[in-house]
Amino acid sequence: MFKIINRNIAFQWIMLFGLLAFSIYKIVTQTQVANEQGTPFLFINFTHLFFQHEFIGKGIIIIVLLLQILFIQYYFNKNDYAVKYSLLPTCFYLSILLLSKSLTIISPFFFTLLFLLIIISIDYTVSAIKIKNNVFWTGILIAFATCFDLSSIILLLLIMVTLIINQFSRIKEIGILLFGFFLFYFYVFSFHFFINNLNEWLLTFQQIKIMSVLNSNIDRLPFTIFSLISLIFVYLFFMIKFKLMSETKVAIQRNRIITLNTRAFLIIACIFLSNSGYPFVLGYLFVHISIYLAMLAQEKNIISINELITIITLIALWH
Repeated sequence: MFKIINRNIAFQWIMLFGLLAFSIYKIVTQTQVANEQGTPFLFINFTHLFFQHEFIGKGIIIIVLLLQILFIQYYFNKNDYAVKYSLLPTCFYLSILLLSKSLTIISPFFFTLLFLLIIISIDYTVSAIKIKNNVFWTGILIAFATCFDLSSIILLLLIMVTLIINQFSRIKEIGILLFGFFLFYFYVFSFHFFINNLNEWLLTFQQIKIMSVLNSNIDRLPFTIFSLISLIFVYLFFMIKFKLMSETKVAIQRNRIITLNTRAFLIIACIFLSNSGYPFVLGYLFVHISIYLAMLAQEKNIISINELITIITLIALWH
């Protein structure tokens, strides 16, 4: 199956446009926003905007989705995860969003994925001057992301580790990253201070909830257990498989796989920091799962094991 899809780029374009059209249809006709309680102030503001001006809110969601698929495709191609041009990462990503009903109920993770895709698309192997600029703006972006979803703070750790892997411990750049992060909050603090809204703004932080996944009410317990066990298995399978395969490749590609695996592992921490419950917290894994599935589709196999792994993954994410 994958052999036919990989060879036919026209079929991939048809799949992409079909999935995108269906996704936009779902957003326009069915999308609602998750409960705002326990979320940071920008997600609360977005929720209020959505209820007051639904079409504007849905328009923002469509724009965010379009940016997500552009960045996931750019990131995949930039890192040469496929031998030839492939639209499969985008197709898998849209399929997972639809299967998991993540476009029906918009949770904070939906915005986190956009910022994740933006910051991992930034090049951290450039010259000393450029990398300082890049990490400064990355710090600001991550701070902005935490205003939608506190779990986004894990992106700071993710970029720190990326810098260490690719730049052999850049302490100065990590300092600039943190400076950009705190500078954003300093300006937001100053803004609310000067408009005499500081107490109300600070109150929103006191209401933030974390680790809501531990208090989730789980329906269909047998299927949930199957889903979690399957996801743990395939996630480990992806990381181990591509790590072993990278050993035979050039150094730069080995570095890219190590970076991808490290990011995939660190992003799991967002599940435990999130104010969302199960199964919405699984959304933090969607980007890396989509990339892994697209990489898996490129590999030759005799007994269709890759297709089987893909089907198991998609079933496990179906809710």
